[in-house]
Amino acid sequence: MFGYIWVITDHRDLSDYKLLVFDIPCDTDGNVCGTPKVELNANSGLTYNHKRLWASEIKNNSAHKPYNKRDFGYYPRGRVDIGNNRATIYLNPNISKTSIVEDIKQRFGLSKHKIGNVRVAVDGSVYYQCFMDWE
Repeated sequence: MFGYIWVITDHRDLSDYKLLVFDIPCDTDGNVCGTPKVELNANSGLTYNHKRLWASEIKNNSAHKPYNKRDFGYYPRGRVDIGNNRATIYLNPNISKTSIVEDIKQRFGLSKHKIGNVRVAVDGSVYYQCFMDWE
């Protein structure tokens, strides 16, 4: 699987967090196989877009209270890309803790038996910027 994630927390030390995952079933080359639970909404039609995903699935969904009142960019986020029997986990720097990476690997089925190589890319770019107070 590949897909998009948010780490929902109000604690800077990440002692209490919820991993919010939107995954897309795929083979080890990243080819979609099966039907995603949520419609693919990126311009390419092949994956998700964080902002659109938050607006369509979280923002007005009472199942996601109270964090659905926040903007899509408030909580730290990332994504998992899979291709050529490799996975790359892109993460906001604030959530690059080993425990969170291990949770992501487990949730996306990134074991050595299924995906040969898993790389973590800490991405401090504007794309993964979040507005939660980390000071």
